[in-house]
Amino acid sequence: MPQQQFSPLQDLDGLFPDHLAIFCPIPLTFHPSGPSAYEEPAARWAVGHQLCAPGSRMTRAGFGRFIAAGMPHITGEAGLAMAYYTYWALLWDDHLDSFAGNLAPVIELTAEANRVMYEPAAAPLSDDKWLTSLRDLRGVMERCLSPDGMEMVRSENTQWMGAQLWKLAMQQRTAPPSVGEYLRMRWPKCGAGPLAAYTAPGAGYLLSPAELYDPAVRAFTLSVFHPCTIINDLMSLFKEESPGQRQVNILTAVATEGGLGLPDALFRVWELYERMVGVMLRLQQRLLVDPRPAVARYAAELPQWIPSTIDFSANSARYLETRKVSFTPPAITMSDTPFLWDQSDLTPPPYPDIAWWWQQCTR
Repeated sequence: MPQQQFSPLQDLDGLFPDHLAIFCPIPLTFHPSGPSAYEEPAARWAVGHQLCAPGSRMTRAGFGRFIAAGMPHITGEAGLAMAYYTYWALLWDDHLDSFAGNLAPVIELTAEANRVMYEPAAAPLSDDKWLTSLRDLRGVMERCLSPDGMEMVRSENTQWMGAQLWKLAMQQRTAPPSVGEYLRMRWPKCGAGPLAAYTAPGAGYLLSPAELYDPAVRAFTLSVFHPCTIINDLMSLFKEESPGQRQVNILTAVATEGGLGLPDALFRVWELYERMVGVMLRLQQRLLVDPRPAVARYAAELPQWIPSTIDFSANSARYLETRKVSFTPPAITMSDTPFLWDQSDLTPPPYPDIAWWWQQCTR
């Protein structure tokens, strides 16, 4: 099909209705401590390490609320450590974008950051705020997690840092990635791997590596977080400034690969979102009766990230105060009923990179 070219920043304005109901059958639930237990302390931590300025929009971004809703079962201390991590990770993401495609210093800084996560605290460290704050964060996390739990988080964090470079490399290309390429990159790039690895040890139990990377469990994990990336992609379109950033997102990939205009591409993306949520529910039902207690508990707790992401995307200053177009965001509510896809239809989507999830529902 011929490729359809468009500019999201110009063409998305006016595309959304005044009110948007999003399929989300998981209720929004907060940690008993409430978002405030994480919100102000985490902002102070980020400001104290000079990662953001006092009173800036990032201190109003709602990262504490995001963690309180995404991990309502976590212990209080581990939740605060994850709020620190969320600040560090999203500010790091913005910092890498500031290099404007100059990959050499980004690669060097990423290598140094990976070293921080593995070398003992006694090892010499350059005087860089990103590295010194990461070392402090690592120490906070190690006090909350078991050694085995910390090792799984560390491993997923390394993959996430590599995927940051993967996306930056894609942004140097002249054409958007295919849908398959995008889905492969987006999973590690979104940073969900560390969140998934943190879920069990942060709540005081542990999945073994064999359990966490069991095909059915992995498909479930991916099916929880990929819908979150779709929500994030659509919100991020309104704040992305450079052409390289704007062409590396799910909407552009679907539109270009299918030769679709924006309304049709948005319909296709939203349908994909609902299909992902539907297969997540099927996989959850399977794992809730898994004989492995840690797996069953993980299946019950992990999907909280979907309503947390919707709530965060609809309310965070990270998105609402950085729009590059004149755009009034729709009022967002959550619905337990899908709008575009029959949930009894388990036909996999036409993307081999994720179609294997559906096969796990009946095995």
